[in-house]
Parts: sequence; structure tokens; C-alpha cells
Amino acid sequence: MFENIVAPGGYLSIFLLSLIASSLLPIFLEPVVASLPTLGFPLFPTVLIVSAGATLGSLTTYYLGWGSEAIAGRFNKGGIGERIHGWFRLHEWIGITVVFLGALTPFPFEVVTFVAGFSRFPVRLYIVGCFVGKLLKFIILMLFGNAMLSYFV
Repeated sequence: MFENIVAPGGYLSIFLLSLIASSLLPIFLEPVVASLPTLGFPLFPTVLIVSAGATLGSLTTYYLGWGSEAIAGRFNKGGIGERIHGWFRLHEWIGITVVFLGALTPFPFEVVTFVAGFSRFPVRLYIVGCFVGKLLKFIILMLFGNAMLSYFV
């Protein structure tokens, strides 16, 4: 199914698919990335393009969290919002580590993204942590897909 979408469009379709899948739509990008070696896509340019698209797509959730004042008021009743805000802002290395690990794992990354935006975590640090985490995850997935391809072919 995805080969009919991805193969004719090349890198542009991979970028757009990763951009859309990393926004608020529930599309799992990991199986698609693991299957890209079967379509003949090389490792490094592909993971750079997919990671860039996924990082830019996740910014929709980040800015949704950034502008969520109604939700922020609900969390601040118990002081949770202030603690999260202080945790991300005062300890930026902890925030970037959480973003990196969230992007690296198959955990629903939208939760981490929303909280990072909600706590006003600097967008430049968010982009760095997100891009590096997704890059490493997609490298692992494409190497796995390449290993499976060489095993069965």
C-alpha cells in the first residue's frame, strides 16, 4: 500500500508522509521506515529526510501545547503545571534528554511534545532533541529493514 504512495514520489513523498504522520494524525511511521530499504531507498539521505519531516510535523503538537492556556489553568490548580514548567525550563538538559528519549522510543511522542510546548521549553532545544532522537530511531529501523531484506533475499 505505502509503496504505491512512496515509490513514485520519491523523497518528497517520504518527507510529506513523515510530516503528516508526526502531526496529530494516528499514522505509525515506524513500519513504513523499516520497509523503505525494500523500495531501494539508501540509508543516510532517507533518514535525514524522514527525520526532518517528522520533526517539523511534531511542531504542530508542540505549538498546540504552547497555546493551551485552558489546560494550563486546570493543571496549575494542583501546582503540577508550575513544576513541569520549572523542570523543563530550569533544567534544560533534562528537558532535551526527555525530548530525545521520547523521540527515540515508540512511546506516544505527542505527550512529550505537548508537555514541552505547554512548559514553554525553547523550540530550538526541542528541535535538536527531537531531530537527533528521531534520526537515531530511523537509522535503527532502516538497518533492521535492510537486515531483514538481506536475510530473505
